[in-house]
Amino acid sequence: MSAADELSCALAGRGRVLFTTRSDGNMSSVSGELAHEGTRVREHLRARIGASRIARARQVHGAHVRRLRSAEEAADAAPLGLEADGHATAMRGVAVMVLAADCLPVALGSDAAVAMLHAGWRGLAAGVLEEGVRALREVGGLGPIEAVIGPGAGACCYEVGPEVHDALGERCVERAFIDLREIAAARLRAAGVSHVTQVAACTICDERFFSHRREGERSGRQAGVAWLS
Repeated sequence: MSAADELSCALAGRGRVLFTTRSDGNMSSVSGELAHEGTRVREHLRARIGASRIARARQVHGAHVRRLRSAEEAADAAPLGLEADGHATAMRGVAVMVLAADCLPVALGSDAAVAMLHAGWRGLAAGVLEEGVRALREVGGLGPIEAVIGPGAGACCYEVGPEVHDALGERCVERAFIDLREIAAARLRAAGVSHVTQVAACTICDERFFSHRREGERSGRQAGVAWLS
């Protein structure tokens, strides 16, 4: 991907993925400044990508990935309090979304299906990426799987304690920087993903993006959204 196109690209089959920035607005209705405009901002994004609806849910840093097979299942589940850290679908016209502000938004695509996953260190440790691959297959994703890892906390800035390193299988006795993107890429390949692309953008030091680590409770949320074109 070129620098101009790095935040929007094709997935396997007829999939597409887009990662939003601060300039696109705060995609959250509950976190950060101007959260009251979240519904309007997401509606603008829906129209921009040409989807009939956007599916999302309340994220809890876990490993549950929703399998969306009907219009009812693809409705916005966040207002209902339904919890999930990913969504997979083979339905055209339905976009799947996660929100992030340092965690990794990870898109998966295979012939006839797409998935979008929210992967911070807790989600990585819980197996959200592996569950996302299973979900993609279960909703009808055929053939090789491609992944795109979006903007998130980079190894340049993301310093964490030994409990995080331990949870991810990396021994460390003191605070140290960690590369979530490389850990995610390795886990995706181990789960059977044939090609992994990484967006080289750190949300902590790149002010195009919201960052909870940098901004605290004032931070809004950007989105990762995938759909079948």
